[in-house]
Amino acid sequence: MLAKLAIYFFALTLFMVLASSSEILAENAPTPPPEVKKTVDAFAGRWTLTGSATEADTKSALSVRATMDCKSAALGAAVNCLIAADISGSRIEAAAVIGYSPDERSVRWMEISSSGEYHNHRGPWRGETIQFEPLSYTAGGARMIEYFTVSFRSPDSMEFKATTKTPEGTARLKLVGTRERPTASVVPPHSQ
Repeated sequence: MLAKLAIYFFALTLFMVLASSSEILAENAPTPPPEVKKTVDAFAGRWTLTGSATEADTKSALSVRATMDCKSAALGAAVNCLIAADISGSRIEAAAVIGYSPDERSVRWMEISSSGEYHNHRGPWRGETIQFEPLSYTAGGARMIEYFTVSFRSPDSMEFKATTKTPEGTARLKLVGTRERPTASVVPPHSQ
């Protein structure tokens, strides 16, 4: 019984120390650059995307339908996104964390997909477009280089473009989408 009380007291003390430390850290934390908020605001929400994909070894385009659900994370410093896509009947899912790195002055897009790809994109904002650096990676034992941009034509309109150089040739993906805005509930005025 005494051991349980000691564990409970230790856990309560630790919680109180951490809670007060987080308040002190939050009060003394520098204001993040506007690109942090710009990045979170740009991606946050539920996106519906459509477009096409062309594999390196074929000329015919495949139909792509995707959703991207991004929620604010790390107390507003990033978004965590779940991506689900149907490419002509084949389902692919991915998880991504997207945020702006003030030290690098770049957006980071870290993603793991059900197709076995692990990506860590990095690139700066150029106006309303993020131009990621070419990403070299290996998939299925083959070396690939991906060129990737994300553009926001308006606050609720997004466009993805990815070109991937593979041993078989060049694969392309283009998606255009819109963000779903939650409908505001109507609150009747108070009667007086």
